[in-house]
Amino acid sequence: MDNTNRYPGGNRNSQEDTRASGARRSSDGFRVQIPQEALRFGDDDPDTLESFSDSWEKDGGERKRKADKKQRKKDKKEGKQREKIKGRQNRWLFRCVWLCMIVMVSIMLSRYTVVGVDDMLAVNRTTSGTVSVELEKDCSLQDVANALEKSGAIDNSFFFTMYCIVTGADDGFGQGSYEMDTDMDYEAIVNYLQNNNNRQDIVRVTFPEGINLREIAEKLEENEICSAEEVLEAANTSDYDDYDFIAAITNTDERYYKLEGYLFPDTYDFYKGEDPKVALGKMINTCQTRFSKEMREKAEDLGYTIDEVLTLASIVQAEAVDEKDMRMIAGILQNRLEDGASHDIYHLECDSTTYYPYANKSQVPEDELEGFTSTYDTYTIEGLPPGPICSPGLSAIQAVLEPSSDSAGKYYFCHDADGNPYYASTWSQHQANLREAGLAE
Repeated sequence: MDNTNRYPGGNRNSQEDTRASGARRSSDGFRVQIPQEALRFGDDDPDTLESFSDSWEKDGGERKRKADKKQRKKDKKEGKQREKIKGRQNRWLFRCVWLCMIVMVSIMLSRYTVVGVDDMLAVNRTTSGTVSVELEKDCSLQDVANALEKSGAIDNSFFFTMYCIVTGADDGFGQGSYEMDTDMDYEAIVNYLQNNNNRQDIVRVTFPEGINLREIAEKLEENEICSAEEVLEAANTSDYDDYDFIAAITNTDERYYKLEGYLFPDTYDFYKGEDPKVALGKMINTCQTRFSKEMREKAEDLGYTIDEVLTLASIVQAEAVDEKDMRMIAGILQNRLEDGASHDIYHLECDSTTYYPYANKSQVPEDELEGFTSTYDTYTIEGLPPGPICSPGLSAIQAVLEPSSDSAGKYYFCHDADGNPYYASTWSQHQANLREAGLAE
């Protein structure tokens, strides 16, 4: 059969090539293989076309999925390559930034260290001249450093703190006021602040002869040295038993205050906010110094202990008006103690002991005044009271150790409103003196 007649317009092979070529140029740009059987029949065979269509769609979908999967793998690989390149770029940038930061921090630390070293050596300080530094009670090292920087004594509190910690000088700072030159290096500053002799907040206080412990406590509080309560508490401790005459006290439980009479009246320099034990220690040390070796030997010759001398001297101090009167009263009180019983005299009967531990009736608190009775009252007790009633001066102590010879045989004394003394050997003479002094009718 002539093939030309069956396929007009060309031979069969040519048309098959054309169809195959057309199929390869299908949509979406991917190749599709069309079975040869489908090309052998024309469009007039519906079953063949339907079968061809199903087969084509199936093969085409499968190929598309494979192509998509391949493309995704390719895209993923290309993405990883881009991320790898980007990561290398980021690492390079991060290293550059990090290097710049290290350089900048190094420069800043170097400059900061230079500034700190200059401050430690007192070079180019911001403030020049003399400055005042105030250190509070129980201040920490950081408090000290901050106070120094605030005053202008140093420029860098951090370096000063580190210096003290490294050198072991972070302890020993106390409260006080200091005047400091700003050209002092750290070592000089530490040595200066840890020496109390450089403090400027010194308070000079004078304690008169005859002042008692409660009055001493009040005076210390008034001058902002320490509180009265702290003083009274310290006065009954055993912190001063290193002194032999304090350690010799055996009747502590009978006394109002253990240290009464041992705080020598004088002028002292204290620091504001000073430890009460230190403040009282200064006065006790003076008492020990003033009570000389010769005086101790004299007391021993008279058969008195130091405590008995101070107790008797405290009464003499409170009763007498001058040194001559002291020597007379000291002799009269000793006469009463030694042979008063032979004259029906069994008590010292001194008004100064009636309201102890207060100096007089006006000092007794109102809530204590009614029914107040002192265990030191020499109108009710025999002999000396348990301890001193005040701080006697050197003249009163000397009067006890060397009483006036004119006091021999005398057992009574009194004073008029002007302080003029009267002495008597008998009760009747004493009554006459009282009337003359305006003390009795």
